[in-house]
Amino acid sequence: MKTAVASALATAVALAGLAGCSGSPHERARTEPVAAESSAATTPAPEPVTPQTAAKAFRSYVVNDDVARASGDERLALWWTSEGQSQLTAAQFRRAMAAGAPVPRYRYATPVLYVPRLRPDGAQWFVATVRRSLADGKDPHTMIMGFVRSKPTMRWRVSLATVLDKKQKAPKIAVDAEGYAKPLATFDTGLLIPPRVVPSIQATLAEEGPGNVAVKVMETGKHTTDFYTADQKATKPKKGSGLKVNTVYATTAFPIFPLATTDGGGIVLYALSRDAVSTKNKKKPGHVPVPKDAAPFIATNRVHNELDVTQTLQFATLVPPAPKKGASADKAMIIGADGGTIKASVPTH
Repeated sequence: MKTAVASALATAVALAGLAGCSGSPHERARTEPVAAESSAATTPAPEPVTPQTAAKAFRSYVVNDDVARASGDERLALWWTSEGQSQLTAAQFRRAMAAGAPVPRYRYATPVLYVPRLRPDGAQWFVATVRRSLADGKDPHTMIMGFVRSKPTMRWRVSLATVLDKKQKAPKIAVDAEGYAKPLATFDTGLLIPPRVVPSIQATLAEEGPGNVAVKVMETGKHTTDFYTADQKATKPKKGSGLKVNTVYATTAFPIFPLATTDGGGIVLYALSRDAVSTKNKKKPGHVPVPKDAAPFIATNRVHNELDVTQTLQFATLVPPAPKKGASADKAMIIGADGGTIKASVPTH
């Protein structure tokens, strides 16, 4: 990974145009929601998304998501999500079932919507920032959410929802006089890092740590090199345990959401996957321990000498504008994160 990402980083720093999408070279970004609706007998003419239609889409999601959670209807909840948010929503229902507890319900304040001008006949999306708490008002956070609709005949769904860090202020996203936000091309070289390269830069820092060249363009800390530090500790357990953990971070084929900010930079919303494989020397007594967050996803009696735990992680990153020749630049900074375990499995052989 070092060679490939170092090359991508060098390209980003040099502000050269890049080809590809937010995922790995063999993946293509996808905005097709999980479930498709059937078209009406007469398909209406495509209409561009407006701040008003975005507001209606947001309200529809909030109402239907609450109905689904109040009734324990996982299928309905998934009908209003796609990509990584579908995985995390399904996992939330699974955890609630395992605990014999109701699925958490949420209360949303009035959102601020950032709607880009996009072709009405193509994939459409918008971003919302909103205060959200549990239904009883506890645990309030600022959420940054990405909504997608791949065709005019399909409903809006939440593809991504991340939590703004407590010490961070809501991003200052640029909006024109008519209330529209400015979308950025995924290959935009006006930023320090083109939007589609941001996920791989973070994945590299998380997997390879502060010794990687990526520290030149992205801040170190809890969402990057701290992952590396924690994973390194896990690979060096107490002497004699026979337990090893190998962790890999990877970009996904999910959509990314890049918008311009008022300082000439941008904010990029995206997802990463984290795969941790724990193995235990067969000569040592005992089995691989099952982490608490993975317990709802696998029967402990199936776990012996190997366990694979997969997580979906969702982030919001501020990327500064590209510096002028010879000038120094600020680094990209991750300001929001959320996610969790979505799967646990053992070898089938």
